[in-house]
Amino acid sequence: MKINWKNKIYKGKNQDFLNYKSSITNKISQKASLKIERNKDFPNTIFNDEKLFFKTSRSGSLFLREVLIYANDQPIIYARTVFKKNLRQLTGLVKKLNENPLANIVFKKKTKRSEFIFSHMSPNYKLSKRLNEKQIAIKKFVGARQSNFLCKGERILLTEIFFKDINRFI
Repeated sequence: MKINWKNKIYKGKNQDFLNYKSSITNKISQKASLKIERNKDFPNTIFNDEKLFFKTSRSGSLFLREVLIYANDQPIIYARTVFKKNLRQLTGLVKKLNENPLANIVFKKKTKRSEFIFSHMSPNYKLSKRLNEKQIAIKKFVGARQSNFLCKGERILLTEIFFKDINRFI
């Protein structure tokens, strides 16, 4: 089942972070010890809505970076970054990030961020099932958002899934 995205936030408590346009990782790093773990265990699976966004049917033409972000050793965000693989300069920059946030690229360059779209993350979504395999239960999700960045004329798609513990650090 594909993710159902909406232009409005699903009602819930303490969800101001869902509309926060600047770097959430920079904001959280001021209050907590931040750790970013690249997910190398997941197969490099590009979802149909991501292929549709880039107008391609070939997953091999897209680059995917998946990370879990922790604050004081508590998982707070799962993030997926997808862009066209043929963008050598961007691919090189993202690969060099290693355990650093994407904010080190998109908020330090001249970029333009789109408006957000939101989801409540149903347990039936493929992404929810993959996160459950990683022992991150759906009951810990508090919201999801997606946006894209325009950087030097190229688009970067960012999907972020937020967990309950984020409210302790925002």
